[in-house]
Amino acid sequence: MACGAFIAALACGMGAAMVRHPFGTVVVITVVAGFAAWTSSRHKTRLQAIAAMREGESICGFARSFDLRSTDPLVVRAVHEQIQHELRGSRAGFPVRASDRLGKELEIDDDTLDMELVPAIARRTGRCLDDTQTNPCYGRVHTVSDLVQFFNHQPERLQGLPTAAAPRCPATGRSARP
Repeated sequence: MACGAFIAALACGMGAAMVRHPFGTVVVITVVAGFAAWTSSRHKTRLQAIAAMREGESICGFARSFDLRSTDPLVVRAVHEQIQHELRGSRAGFPVRASDRLGKELEIDDDTLDMELVPAIARRTGRCLDDTQTNPCYGRVHTVSDLVQFFNHQPERLQGLPTAAAPRCPATGRSARP
């Protein structure tokens, strides 16, 4: 509701500015759009450079970063694939590491995390998002590993859901368990 009111007020303000100062308004819009495009391009280029340095890494190494006896492999796979999906604009199959910081390295902001990634991962893993404040990782999700641990501590929506087998390495077909 507040967001819609803000957008409506912004649109009215832009309309009034366009009538009173058309040239200035066009210049401001052009500068803002140019800055947004430049920032997006810089982000994409930076992620492509990171991906190039990690060439050959896959879910195999990512899964080995976790103790799969105490961490649900389905959660590991879902987090890995969902972050890859989020970063698909920079490179298909981005090589995610457990130590990647969501905000600083991957530039995934809190809104994207809360509104897109978390609900999608919860759906894929069958984890409940009720009462997240009781999760020991609540408010402490800064890295991809933290995100895996957060979901590993969330209860399953339906009891008795089968847990997935350990992720398999696409290159070798072997289990990613150590």
